[in-house]
Amino acid sequence: MPANISGTPFNSFGISFIQKQSCWRKSDDILRCSMGQRTIKLSTNTLNNRILTSVARQSTKDINAWKRDERTVYPSRVINQGIDKYCAENSRNISSEVRQRVFKLIEKDYSLKLNIIAAQSSINHLIIGNGRFGDKINMLCKGVSREVKNQTMDVIANQLADQFFQKHISPDVDIKQLRDDIPRYIMAASVISA
Repeated sequence: MPANISGTPFNSFGISFIQKQSCWRKSDDILRCSMGQRTIKLSTNTLNNRILTSVARQSTKDINAWKRDERTVYPSRVINQGIDKYCAENSRNISSEVRQRVFKLIEKDYSLKLNIIAAQSSINHLIIGNGRFGDKINMLCKGVSREVKNQTMDVIANQLADQFFQKHISPDVDIKQLRDDIPRYIMAASVISA
């Protein structure tokens, strides 16, 4: 992701998860992001606990009902994002028929209940709305354009949301694999409708 900070161009955005052990033998997944000379670290355990606390405090549903909703909404959002990304990168549009077919194929192969109109997940909103997350993003992206900052924030928030989903909502669904498979499903759905 190229950026220009104080006239110095670079394209050194990096993101990784590391596991840290405490002296009490508790482990914490740490998200480490670097951009140029700046590096931030976020404790996913801390962020995940804040998400769950926020849901318990704000939701009109109990936490298990919220998790059931997210089990449908989050992967549906990921699929919609993947389709939009595929279309943008390949300068093409897909019909609503093909989009529906992509959802049906994934629903069958992944044994998921999906909702084609689901585009926003509260997991991402809770991450982006977290003050600590915002402070870290501001620190990492100091001096970059608004566009680069927003792209960086989206990439990091999606990584954290994927990890949260896998750990707290549906451990049996490999979201990274789902993201990687979307172009293949688009091609398959396009062939079927041709």
